Amino acid sequence: MGQSESTEKLGQRVVVAKGKLEKDLKSAQGRFEFLKQHSPRTLATMIESVSDSFSTFSPFLESTLLVAWLFDASKCKGIILNACKKVLRAPINNEEYDWFKSYVFVSSIWMLQTEKNGKYMHEELFGVCNSMSSDIVKNMDSIFEHLQSHKQWHQVMAIKNESLVSRQDDKAVGLLTEKGLSNVFEMKSDEEQSEDMKNFIDSNMAINML
Repeated sequence: MGQSESTEKLGQRVVVAKGKLEKDLKSAQGRFEFLKQHSPRTLATMIESVSDSFSTFSPFLESTLLVAWLFDASKCKGIILNACKKVLRAPINNEEYDWFKSYVFVSSIWMLQTEKNGKYMHEELFGVCNSMSSDIVKNMDSIFEHLQSHKQWHQVMAIKNESLVSRQDDKAVGLLTEKGLSNVFEMKSDEEQSEDMKNFIDSNMAINML
């Protein structure tokens, strides 16, 4: 039941997002056609404005980005993906990443194709992420291989795992000591309902508090 409801809600969100995108694109197309006929220079200025926003990780308007995209999709693609590469490279800059989440990631631009019958922008973003993560994996693999070649590597592997504290509600940790929790666990009743409540508190409320 829950899964079918989630699927239905997701489908509704997709329909709403698609309708919004179509409406926004229709408005952007009208603005683009007007500017193309009456003020081509304004379109070039829009591209420059978008480029400035992405190069300095500054806020931008979605409506401006869509018009700029219609004017020169290829150039906009390069501007956007270059900024994404800078934001996602290590080490992550928190301010730049907040800008990415607030303005870029939520943009409908990812639902557009870079060219007719070409890749969608979200596929281009996945490509950037996969490329950057593969470099990290290669570096980690290289470090691991180097460590394995060390003459004392077998001593490291001989170290056994030891759990000093296996649970976060262990007395030694000092967490989850609130009476609202402890009262439930100290109940003397053997009723099945009481056991169910203890399991609920342990696996839901306690985790939520942590």
